[in-house]
Amino acid sequence: LHGPSKFRTIMFTDVEASTELADRLGDAEARDVLREHERLTRAVVAAHSGTEIKAMGDGFMVSFTSASAALEAAMAVQRSITEDEATPIQIRIGINAGEPIEEDDDLFGTAVIRSARIMEEADGGEIFLSALVRELVAGKGYDFVEQGERNLKGFEEPVGLFELRWREESKMS
Repeated sequence: LHGPSKFRTIMFTDVEASTELADRLGDAEARDVLREHERLTRAVVAAHSGTEIKAMGDGFMVSFTSASAALEAAMAVQRSITEDEATPIQIRIGINAGEPIEEDDDLFGTAVIRSARIMEEADGGEIFLSALVRELVAGKGYDFVEQGERNLKGFEEPVGLFELRWREESKMS
């Protein structure tokens, strides 16, 4: 039996079409773009009290102790990428929550895997999250669009997904 797990909100980010980016710009320029994305993302994560668990070349796994902090960070990542003309990329983000297993500064388990699978459902520029995360931030004024139940790879039960609206034209209620 493992020791007590801490409740976490887990965010995965991924640069959409990073292989095509390298093909289009060349390795060196693509690496510069990804480095800028890493700098922006790390600044946002730090500003929202997140913990970078790992960087994966074209994305991140980040942990938060607050669901609201994770959503605020996700929106800030999207805005920073959109506002920075030097980064011609789009990011897709997936967020889930639970009690992952913590081992050697890494996180494991269903909550983590589900976060990654939720991210895979999103397109560039989108933030998808589980119905659980939506419930955790109920009453906080976020704007969600229901995405329906999705069958995530490796999971028997479908998961209810929501998109977090972050662009300025989607007003906060």
